[in-house]
Amino acid sequence: MRILEIVSGVTACGATVHTLQIAQELHRRGNAITLMGKPGAWVLERARAAGVPTLESRMKRLPLRDLKAAAQFVREQQVEVLLAHMSGANNFAVWLSRLAKVPAVLRAHAHTVHFHWRMAHHIIAVSEQTRRYHITHNLVSPRRISTVHGFVDPARLIVPDKGARAAVRAELGLSPTEFVVGVIGNIIPRKGQIYLVRALPKVVARYPHLRVLLVGVVHPPRYGEQVRREAQRLGVSAHVLWLGERNDVPRLLQAIDLYALPTLNDMLPMAMLEAMWAELPILATDAGGIPEAITHGSEGWLVRPKDPDALAHALLEIIENPDERSRRAQNAHQRVLRDFTVQTQVAKIETILQQVAHQYRR
Repeated sequence: MRILEIVSGVTACGATVHTLQIAQELHRRGNAITLMGKPGAWVLERARAAGVPTLESRMKRLPLRDLKAAAQFVREQQVEVLLAHMSGANNFAVWLSRLAKVPAVLRAHAHTVHFHWRMAHHIIAVSEQTRRYHITHNLVSPRRISTVHGFVDPARLIVPDKGARAAVRAELGLSPTEFVVGVIGNIIPRKGQIYLVRALPKVVARYPHLRVLLVGVVHPPRYGEQVRREAQRLGVSAHVLWLGERNDVPRLLQAIDLYALPTLNDMLPMAMLEAMWAELPILATDAGGIPEAITHGSEGWLVRPKDPDALAHALLEIIENPDERSRRAQNAHQRVLRDFTVQTQVAKIETILQQVAHQYRR
């Protein structure tokens, strides 16, 4: 099948990483896929290195220069379907669809109210919760939206260095005996890191060897300052290590004992799925699409959002029950292998693209 995949993100993030992995897997499965991105985008550089054809565009709708150039490419290459990711690309794709007379499929990574959702021929939501949101808030017909859950690429997560755990801990100044909690994801209000900080006093009073790693970009800066001040006020600053943005997350996962996600709302975080694949126990909130991958008592621990007491209680239970940590971590790993790998999920995306293209030609 001839596919033009479009993404508007310039830097590496969950959506652009997924876009690249979809392009690579569709290419591996024998599709004639071209990946369109903005000049200098991270995803284009990685796609070229992987042998996936690329196309640059600023994706401006006005003046019509970019749309006309893309429409000419679609006609010349006889593209059968568009697959778009992120708001800028979604906007561009629905207008390109009209101009080039080719169907547009949009992948819904987020909860936004926008006209482009109703202009798409089909939408692929990354969780059932996301699917329900777009049906309710964007009035998308249930027949035009499907759920294909997010995923991980196991090959990307393999760490060949068997001594990575000790090496990473040494690099970070952590001892082999400290219990390390990893919170991986941008440090933004929606991710709820401040509630985990508020849970720490009760935990470190009994387990002073606990350390929390905050990994990700702080945005906006005032939220980062708020979290720091809260840690200082509660006397737990020494237990929180700020690592900033990292490009070695698979190595970091080897060094931690628990992945925590105190989020207020999330679709289906890729970082959580990666931690599940790495056979880590998971402590998360029952928000958004998270319960679609984690069942409390089976693959991890789920608590209510914005509840430091519940987080503290769960942390104590997790620290004190190593056998239960191991059992749930193994269950999480098996769940990802069964339901959330790039191979299983891209096969579903490919089927949807084929169906949309076939229906459009009829």
